[in-house]
Amino acid sequence: MAQAAMRVRGVRGVGGAARQWVGASLLVAIFAMGAEGVWAQLQLSRPKVEAPLENPYPIGVPREKIIEAVRAVLQECKIELDEERTRPSEGKLTTKPVVFSRGGATRNNLEYFAAMPASDVRSWTQGRYFLEITALPLDQNRSQIFVSAHFEGRYADASSGAQWTEGQSNGRLEDEALRGLAGKILGIDLSLKSATTQRRLL
Repeated sequence: MAQAAMRVRGVRGVGGAARQWVGASLLVAIFAMGAEGVWAQLQLSRPKVEAPLENPYPIGVPREKIIEAVRAVLQECKIELDEERTRPSEGKLTTKPVVFSRGGATRNNLEYFAAMPASDVRSWTQGRYFLEITALPLDQNRSQIFVSAHFEGRYADASSGAQWTEGQSNGRLEDEALRGLAGKILGIDLSLKSATTQRRLL
C-alpha cells in the first residue's frame, strides 16, 4: 500500500510539473505576443519622416511656364535675380546671395543646411546662400525643375580680414524650394506635414 501511494504521489508530482511547464510556456507566449503588439503600436505611433522630392522634379508644364512661375515666387520672397548669371533662354535662373543669419546663431543655422569645412573651427559671423534653378524640357508639355543651393559662411581673419568660405548643401533648402515652386505651379500643397521645428528660408 505504501509503495502504491508513493507511485501515485510521484505521478501526481510529474503531472503538476507538466502543468506548471505548460502554464509557464503559455505565459511566455502571451508576453511575447503582447510585446510584439506594443512594439507594433510604437512603430505605428512614431512620426514618419517624409522623403525629399525628386531633384530634378518632373512636372507636366512647359519650360516657359516654369520660368514665369519661378520669377513670381522669387519676387514674392523678395529674392533678387543675378541678371548677369541668369540665362532664361537656357532655362536657368540664378539668385543673388541672401544673408539669412548673423551673430551667435550663425554656426547652428549654417550647419542645419550645409556641411561646413571641418578644418575651419572658428566663429562664423554671417551665413548666406544663393540658388540656381533650372527648368529642363522633356517635351513640349513636360519639364523638370532642378534646384541647387550654395551656402557660405563668413568669419573674421586677423591677417586677411573677413572672408567667405563655401560649405556643401545637405539638400534641405533644395527640397524646400522644390516644394514651394512645384506646389505654386500645380496649385497644391507640397509642404512638409511633419515638420515642427523646421527652419524655413523661403
